[in-house]
Amino acid sequence: MQAIVHSSIDDSALVQEGRLKISRASSQMPVLGRIRDRFALGQPLKGLKIVLALPLEAAAACLGKTLQAGGAELVIAGSGPRSNDDEIDAALAADGITVIAESDSEPESTKARLICTMKTGRPHLVVDDSGELIGTLQSEHPDLLADIRGGVARTRAGLLRLTRLEKEQRLPFPMIVLDDALGMNTFDRRCGTVPSVWDAMLQATNFAAAGKTVVVAGYGRRGKAIAMQARALGAHVVVAEIDPLKAVEAFMDGCQVMRLQEAALIGDLLVTATGALDTISGKHCFLMKDGVLLCQTGLAGGGEINTNELADIAVSHCTVRNNLERYELIDGRNIYIYDAKPPASEAAGDDDCAEVTDMHLALIALSLQYMNEHYDRLGNEVMKAPYSLDEEIAVLKLQSLGANIDEAADR
Repeated sequence: MQAIVHSSIDDSALVQEGRLKISRASSQMPVLGRIRDRFALGQPLKGLKIVLALPLEAAAACLGKTLQAGGAELVIAGSGPRSNDDEIDAALAADGITVIAESDSEPESTKARLICTMKTGRPHLVVDDSGELIGTLQSEHPDLLADIRGGVARTRAGLLRLTRLEKEQRLPFPMIVLDDALGMNTFDRRCGTVPSVWDAMLQATNFAAAGKTVVVAGYGRRGKAIAMQARALGAHVVVAEIDPLKAVEAFMDGCQVMRLQEAALIGDLLVTATGALDTISGKHCFLMKDGVLLCQTGLAGGGEINTNELADIAVSHCTVRNNLERYELIDGRNIYIYDAKPPASEAAGDDDCAEVTDMHLALIALSLQYMNEHYDRLGNEVMKAPYSLDEEIAVLKLQSLGANIDEAADR
């Protein structure tokens, strides 16, 4: 499917429905609301063109409206498996934001949409959720990167892709990556993304975690939160990790630690949270017991589970129910995969809670402002969000809660 440009949509019903969704999300996002008010007064982004490539749900639309309030001209491309919501598209387009979206999410059509977005936007700043936009353009259309001052990515997959470009000295401009931002990890993942993974997965698969062995591949912030949730549900948790320090942390947190090839023999559920391709491959699948359930959570567009290699050792494959696939091996064992293609945090379940995403979307807004003010003094490197921005957002969150804390001089 060709990418569709929505610059205006003559459908008042869609516009009204989209505005209701955005209004509802906005009412749950007090931190971003405070930044939007500030942006509207100061216009720190006036005259800038910004491209957003991220899953286009109601909360993300609120980020777009915040940047627009700050004076920016926006082009938004939905990314990820649920990239298109006609109501959200219509509402944003009616308010002067160009939306480029499509219904399917095949790799080639996703690439075409991203390229179309850049040709349309010609931005000064970008929000590249998973690093896919920059990687694609650097390989195929480097001319479209010429005017970009810098940008923001927020996922582990984005961190891996952009860091690889940096090591190859191919990163064309500075990028702030929010994957390790304190607010995003302590609040967003623990309270939002990871519970949504479990809620959606348990509902879709009828899996009961209590008494089962749950293997978590990757003990970063997301993997740690998944492991904590599994333990709370009564599971025995095994962690497979390539970083020795994180492996020690998992052990000290009460998890069993072993190689993934060993864990594959005993796991009832294997969850990937690495953001790396082929974390689970055919050699792992060949060892798994009958009825095992696999789930990937860390890589938009799929790939943490190598389904091609699994298909090679399977004699049949079918869809058992929505978002649940079954592969039968030659010896009669069955391997089930929940949402093998999109990450489980973005598929089958509802949008992430707007209240939870409020802080990290606010951090994106402030990071874009920071990048625009400092890009000429930054090298072409991957960097963390300055701690001062995280601290500022935490203060705004406390204000929205009516909570006060001591200052050092008060003690």
